[in-house]
Amino acid sequence: MRGRKTRYTFIIELLGGTYVRQASGESPELALCTWLRRASEEEFEWSVYRAELLHALKGEVAVPIDSCRGVWCMSGLAGDHLFLIHIVATESGDGEGKQLEEAKIEQAGLDFNHWHWGDRG
Repeated sequence: MRGRKTRYTFIIELLGGTYVRQASGESPELALCTWLRRASEEEFEWSVYRAELLHALKGEVAVPIDSCRGVWCMSGLAGDHLFLIHIVATESGDGEGKQLEEAKIEQAGLDFNHWHWGDRG
């Protein structure tokens, strides 16, 4: 998924909170850093640590998670604060991934619009 515009979802653990955000980029690292640079101060309460987090991420490569396609992890220290970031490739730029998943659902005869928590397959 690297090398083309992909939407990524970031699950960020920092300062005792969990934050979920999305951004697009040619790699998970570029998308994350682009979002961090462009995010407004109001978008996250730990914005005062933005510079430390950007510094900690500089030159770091997201580590692929074994047995998972399109899932990475990054961790380290932003100043004195531990951070953990899970990154999930959410959608390729051309929508191919979404179309493939929809085709699989259709082939299996499933319609999630009609499912309810109590339904059994």
